[in-house]
Amino acid sequence: MSKVFIYIRNNENNQKYTLKQRESIDNYLQKNNITNFKNIEININTPNEEKNILELLQNCEMNSTIIVSNLNVFGRTIETILEIVKFLLSNKIRIIVIEESLDLIDDKDMLTQMILGVISMTIGLEKELMSLRTKEALTAKKLNGMSLGKPKGTIQKSKFDLQRDKIEELLGVGLSVRKISKLLGYNNHIGLNNYVKKRKIKINLNQAQSSK
Repeated sequence: MSKVFIYIRNNENNQKYTLKQRESIDNYLQKNNITNFKNIEININTPNEEKNILELLQNCEMNSTIIVSNLNVFGRTIETILEIVKFLLSNKIRIIVIEESLDLIDDKDMLTQMILGVISMTIGLEKELMSLRTKEALTAKKLNGMSLGKPKGTIQKSKFDLQRDKIEELLGVGLSVRKISKLLGYNNHIGLNNYVKKRKIKINLNQAQSSK
């Protein structure tokens, strides 16, 4: 093999995982008498560092071979793994996956296409199962008498919060919601009207004025 790369995903928080990769690759190299290769080792300790895998893609050359211990070194979701595998193959990079006994030659190879098809099906199945798990969990909670969604009466943040003092001031001097909406530059007074009603701003203002 010419232009051979070996890739190890190094996780300093899980040295056992990193060591297992090294052992797997070392055994494969010895068994196949491969001595001429370039080592690529990338530190990925947290999900945020997944972007570091771009280093791998930049280091690999066209018409080369990359050897990995297993597919999960490419990502932590099947979707990410498939995306990276397809990218490598489209750039004429052969992928040898030791533990799964896969030899992905290129994106035109029939067997490789079949394997990618199976991975794609797995993504669809994974999403469907996740949706089913969510629905079943919500149904179970409902059957057990648990309330779903936000508690009744919960007030969410609103764009009108930034000008609440001004809104209250203008309502206090008797301006209508429609006029206030125009003055403050809002296109639709209905949203502001709902905001005033939900927060009982008018009621509170009237009560405050009555108590004076």
